[in-house]
Amino acid sequence: MTRYRLRSSLVGSEPEIWRTFEIEGSASLRMLHLALQTIMGWRESHLHAFTDADPYDRAQHPSRRWEALDFESDEGTLSEDDFTVDDVLQGGRTLWYEYDFGDGWIHRLDVIEQLPSEPHLTTVVLLDGANRGPFEDSGGVGGYAEKIAIAADTQHPEHESIVDWIDTTVGPWAPREPGMFDLVGVQSELNLMFNPRASGISPNDMSGLVKVEAHRRRGDVDETSPIADFASQLPPPIRSELRQHLQHTGVLGPSAVDADTAARIIRPFAWLMDAVGPAGLDLTAAGWMPQATVLAGMTELGWIADWIGKGNREDVTPPIAVLRETAQHIGIVRVQKGRLLLSAAAKKALGDPVAQLRLIAGGLYRRLSDAETDAAVLLLLTVADGTPREERWRAIAFGLEMCGWQSSTGWRFTKQDIGHATFWVQRVLDQLGDTPRLRRFDEESPLLSTFAREALR
Repeated sequence: MTRYRLRSSLVGSEPEIWRTFEIEGSASLRMLHLALQTIMGWRESHLHAFTDADPYDRAQHPSRRWEALDFESDEGTLSEDDFTVDDVLQGGRTLWYEYDFGDGWIHRLDVIEQLPSEPHLTTVVLLDGANRGPFEDSGGVGGYAEKIAIAADTQHPEHESIVDWIDTTVGPWAPREPGMFDLVGVQSELNLMFNPRASGISPNDMSGLVKVEAHRRRGDVDETSPIADFASQLPPPIRSELRQHLQHTGVLGPSAVDADTAARIIRPFAWLMDAVGPAGLDLTAAGWMPQATVLAGMTELGWIADWIGKGNREDVTPPIAVLRETAQHIGIVRVQKGRLLLSAAAKKALGDPVAQLRLIAGGLYRRLSDAETDAAVLLLLTVADGTPREERWRAIAFGLEMCGWQSSTGWRFTKQDIGHATFWVQRVLDQLGDTPRLRRFDEESPLLSTFAREALR
């Protein structure tokens, strides 16, 4: 058997977009198609075809043409499932691969070398390359180059609309930089596709994020993790982009929050749990916390200095009222017969900041609808990966749309829609941190990224 070392170049690209990779000769053209989709970053959302004649040189015709015959094709077109790489490239022939007949992305595949088959290697191995593949639906080589230039020129009259198009179409997980090329991330995807047993990922996991037991380390995600459940809902090409984004940003890298850091993150909730205590806290006849407790909280948390008023009545001191309401929503405390009580889990976690942090992180998803749960995961992801706060709603909207959710109007999600969907999770995030002052609405604790990474697990 033969293994082929190929060089794929996107015809007309400048600077050249190219990849060098090896593929087993026994692989079908269908497998070659899937490999090209992955190494170029395409989303497999358009038709494609292979041909053994240069599409720009009519003198070479007639030629052979291979397509996926699950679609109606012209008479004489061959099935890519019935031919192998060996069948087509033996002898060092050149092959052309066209993707998206509207935009006309033509890839030239040249045989660099024919090698002996390597059974110990995965079917496809990416060796080298340069520059990211173009954005889908960007209008061919010329359209892509034009959009890249306009996006880089803040003074261009179409800059804002093109950036908005990129945000909406490309989304938050595919790289934007034209020169971006992540060989390791792409090879991980190729391993999942062509050699799942050796990929290190559990074969029963649809998300592609959960490692087999032998490779799993403390802190790695498992099948019940919110991020794994979310990723499993995405279309495969988008899921691949998310996995590569997670790897590139290190969001799911090994993590172990120490007690001191955990205590700083959950300080307001920890104060409330201590104030309620194992025995519970008697409320006033009107259902409010005692004035002495409210004032103690405002003082101990450092909020009283920024507060106008006495800060001792819960009904007119929103920082404490919202803290209590949020704690009730996530299941840490509850009201019963005129008393504020801790949940059984909260009682058990008293004095243990790490356990308290995990309790709060788990409570984030409590009483949320399926769409709100997906929105919660997406919000936490934007916090964990460092997305600027003003841009988060677009990333969340993209993720929800990729999962099949629609706004109630049937139009694209608005910033207000996302605000509604993430209301309770954002409220929890707004309570976290140890800043000894009340934050303004546009500020947030730098510790949130650490919390978000834990909550995604």
